[in-house]
Formats: sequence, structure tokens, C-alpha cells
Amino acid sequence: MALNPRLELRQQQRLALTPDVRLRLNMLRMGPGELADELAREAARNPFLLLDRPASRPSAPFEGLDIDAQARSAPFQEDLRLQIERMDLPRGIAALALFLIAELGPDGFLDTDLEVLADEQGIDTERLEQALAALHRCDPPGIGARTVTECLSLQLVDKGLGRDEAAATLRLLPLFARRDWARIGRELGLDPAGAEARAALLKGLTPRPALPAAEPEVEAAPLLPDLRLVRGDGGSLSIEPADTSRPRLRLDAAMVHKAASEGFAPELLVRARALLAALEQRGHTLARIGDWLADHQAGFFQQGIAGLLPATRQDLAGALGLHPSTVGRALAGKAIDIDGRLWPLGVLFSTGLPTTEGVVSSRVVQRRIAELIAAEPHGRPLSDESLAGLLREQGVDIARRTVAKYRQGLRIPGTATRRRMAAARHRD
Repeated sequence: MALNPRLELRQQQRLALTPDVRLRLNMLRMGPGELADELAREAARNPFLLLDRPASRPSAPFEGLDIDAQARSAPFQEDLRLQIERMDLPRGIAALALFLIAELGPDGFLDTDLEVLADEQGIDTERLEQALAALHRCDPPGIGARTVTECLSLQLVDKGLGRDEAAATLRLLPLFARRDWARIGRELGLDPAGAEARAALLKGLTPRPALPAAEPEVEAAPLLPDLRLVRGDGGSLSIEPADTSRPRLRLDAAMVHKAASEGFAPELLVRARALLAALEQRGHTLARIGDWLADHQAGFFQQGIAGLLPATRQDLAGALGLHPSTVGRALAGKAIDIDGRLWPLGVLFSTGLPTTEGVVSSRVVQRRIAELIAAEPHGRPLSDESLAGLLREQGVDIARRTVAKYRQGLRIPGTATRRRMAAARHRD
């Protein structure tokens, strides 16, 4: 068979964001602490920028459900950057890996889909996958995972298992919980001792690898809000930007005048104005989100979690005419000051569950699950099916598997583990 090589010209349209748009998205993603640090760096290297720092004030206590990431900066990211820089990676892949590090949440998970990032940045998904693979080789094991299962799998691979072997092990988690060594051995081809050794590997896993053990000698960074609830006369509610809690960046008018007369560093002046525009856009977006929350979650501001209504990020994106990934960046790492206490903005978004009286927020149901488990009889923990039954008696239409998902999201162990923990406490 003869081969006929030929050249083809092919046109392809692809969305590529301008540098200004990318800068605005990056500014929007930053939490207050990270933003303050970035503004200080920009002001230090750009003579056209002046930074006015706010007066220091004590940070407010932080509130919210355990399933929500707190609005703190992620100190592990700098260590990851150093690890990537030490790897022998192609320059483009290394740059993309550093980009993915900036997209990680406080718990080390990558919550944004690679295809969405590829479309936003005009990058091939395959190159992003290569960059993510490099990130997965970093410490701590499991960093950059997109799901809890992937996080645990990466940790098992780091402990010496093959990828297929790790996946097969995780599929048998219910058998490990029951200590069914015989069946585990048959499924994985292990003898009883090998099955117990595999169980020991599982006990060393963590669903949140980016959160290190507490170090009391290290002072935590102060928590800063981006929004603030204002209670008006007659019970009216409004949400305003908490501008007093962060530094203010402005142009140095004298330096701008000098640049106009001498033609000094025009590229730095362009950068300075682009930064100010990005900050203005960030504030405008957060203000629109605040207005929407004041209208849609008034019950939460009056009653707390019990008054929370179902509302998703997609609902917010549709109402504001924004892309869901933009809304995700706007909410990540942000907090609202409610009567002197900080709540992550993510708390205010949840799906709904049907009840006999209408639809209730899934977060309300999660809070109820936590309360039922906290009140369960000593040594006789409630199964997920029992919890589902109690909730159905209260009018909530919920399946056992949904209860299990919410319990796991609350980082509450299963029935067997709670029973062993109760027995251990009793022996002590």
C-alpha cells in the first residue's frame, strides 16, 4: 500500500482570553488576604501605584458548617510551586502546573473542570492533563484531586499500589468496614494477612491532604470579609463591600504626569491601569452577588442555617448573566461579615430536598443529620438507613445513599467506626 503524504491547511476557531480578562479573573479568584499580598507586590514593583493600608483591627470569629472551606489563604501553595519548579518539566507544562496550583481550593482539591479551564484560557485539554499529572506527583499525596475517590487513590499509589489495584481496593471499602477479610482476599487476591495489611494502608489515608496538623505556635492569618451585612431601620437588609478591611490601590498622579511628559515606562502605566480596572470589576461583581443574596437569603440573615433557602451557583450565574466558573471564582475563599461573625459565601448555596411542606435546603438537612448523630444513644450509633427513616418521619423525602453522602461530607465516620470509637472511649 502506497502512502501519499500531503499538507492540509485547516482553520479552527478557539476562544482565547485577552491578558486583561485573565487578570480580572485572577483578581476575582483571590481571597482578601491573598489579594492584599498581591497588591503589595504590585505596588512595590510599579512606580505608578500607591498602596494605602487599612488600620489593623482584630479579625472576627469564623462561622459555618464543617463542609465549607474557611476563607483562609492556602499556605501549601508556595511549597507546591517550589516542587514544580524543581521538576524537569517542559517549560509550557510547568507554567500550566503553576496555573493549576492557583486554582486549588483551601483543602487542596481542584474544583474547576479541566475542559472549562481549557476553554477560558485557550489551552489544549491534553496539555492541562499533563500539568495535572505533574501536580499529582507532588507532596502531599492526593493534592490536586478532583474527587475524594481520586484523592484516596493517589495516596494509595504513593504507598506503592498500582492504579488499578488502588481503584479495586477503594471499591471494597464497605467490606473493609465490615472486616470481611475472606471476601477481600478473594476479590484482591490476598491472603488474610495481606488483606489486613491493605486495611492498615486505608487507615492512613485522609480526604483532605492539604490541611496539615494544627501548629499552635504559628499565628493564623487574620480573617477578612469581602462583604458586610447592614441591617437598616424597619428590618431592611443590604449587603455592602467591606472596603475598610483591605488595602486600597491608586495611581500616583505625580508619576503619571511625569510619564506623560517624559514618556517614562508606558508598559508599567498600562499594567497599573489594568490592575485598577480588574479591582473595580472584582468589587462590582461582589457587590452584585451581595445584592442578590440580600434578596434571596433574607431568611438566613434573620434565622441562620434554619432559614436558608435552596439556591445553587447556577441560579446565581443565570441571574447575573455570568459563566458558572466565574461565579465559582467569585465565591471561593470569600466571606461575609454578619453581625461581627464571618461566614463563607459558599454556606449560602445549596441544593433542595422535597418535604411535605415544600423544598428545604440540603444544608438544613445536613445540620439535622449532625444533630441526630450527636444525640444518638451511647454505643448504639444510628445507621444511614435509620437516619433516613427519622428524617422521613420529619417529612424529608431522602434516600439512604443521600444520607451517606451528606454524612461523609460532614466528615462523620460510618456506623461501625462510631461504634468502635464509643467502645474505645468506654474502655478508657
